[in-house]
Amino acid sequence: MKITQTVALAALLATVSAKAIPAQPKSQLKSTPKKMVDTTSLHFYNGTCTAENIRVRKEWRNMAPSEKSAYLKAEQCLFNLPAATTLSGVTSRFSDLQSLHRDKTNQTIDGLYVQDIIHNVGQFLPWHRYYMHAHETLLRTECGYTGPMSWWDEAKDADAGDFFRSDMWTAEYFGSTNLDENACVIDGAFANTTEHIGPLLENTDYCFYRAFDLTQVQYCTSEKVAECTQYNDYYSFFNCMVIYPTSPHVAGHAAVGGMMADIDCSAGDPAFFMHHNYVDRMWWQWQQANATSRMFDISGNSLNETYLAEQGDVAPAAGWPQTTLEYTLTTADILPDIQIYDVVNIQGGYLCYEYDY
Repeated sequence: MKITQTVALAALLATVSAKAIPAQPKSQLKSTPKKMVDTTSLHFYNGTCTAENIRVRKEWRNMAPSEKSAYLKAEQCLFNLPAATTLSGVTSRFSDLQSLHRDKTNQTIDGLYVQDIIHNVGQFLPWHRYYMHAHETLLRTECGYTGPMSWWDEAKDADAGDFFRSDMWTAEYFGSTNLDENACVIDGAFANTTEHIGPLLENTDYCFYRAFDLTQVQYCTSEKVAECTQYNDYYSFFNCMVIYPTSPHVAGHAAVGGMMADIDCSAGDPAFFMHHNYVDRMWWQWQQANATSRMFDISGNSLNETYLAEQGDVAPAAGWPQTTLEYTLTTADILPDIQIYDVVNIQGGYLCYEYDY
């Protein structure tokens, strides 16, 4: 297992480095907004989302003990429900989500293997926002969860010099930092879980594992986040925040390590959803800061141009396709297909939530 951990982490860091999106002309960096949004308020209600029905996503430490318990019980429910997709390796409803994530990192389009269409591409952030919504929808509709969704304030803990100080990292909740000799998780709500999807592209039985790496925490600080939020265009912001090997997104995965460092199968760790709700919050805060120009700003290649070039694939005369607001987001029938435009505003009607801070 220790060899597998090393391979998975190396694959994560090498992949994000190799897949980094090349620079584009500035003229390609912004899409024209379809509508203006109200910048006089921190809320951007539209359609059916109102102050009366908006849901609040709470940082884990702001959850009441009863809310924490209910959240983890709902997550365990997904582990116990049968799979409902035909994706590879699935054995439960939770594994439907995990296999979906892996499937999107290994795609063939019109007979061409294009590899990953949810990382290192312009649709990274909106796809993962929709993926977080898919996770929430399953918790609520199939496991009866009625409480708040949660997130982990990683910058707060990185700044304090104790990255795993939150009580989510205890034997009562997501599992402590105590691991067995193979780095298997042996306490918490998901102790002694047997994984069936992964590592990487395999379907094998192995323990649910982590491999904490504190050398990555330096890239998770609020100073690093601020370095990224200073950018005014989406392309520069999302490369800094989620794509580069030293980005807060990549560093968060690598710091938890183990399954979280497996770019294909990382969603097998329930902490993945705490991490990506945090990433989604960072995007939303960046959008809020200048909603008129940022709310509908989307850009970047929709295919991994670097990977395709390495394989000798020649770009069409018009270039590889770009990510636009009309790009279709899919979730293997877990949820209906939608467009990026539907999720850029988390209070726009299709989505309806906010963060507690």
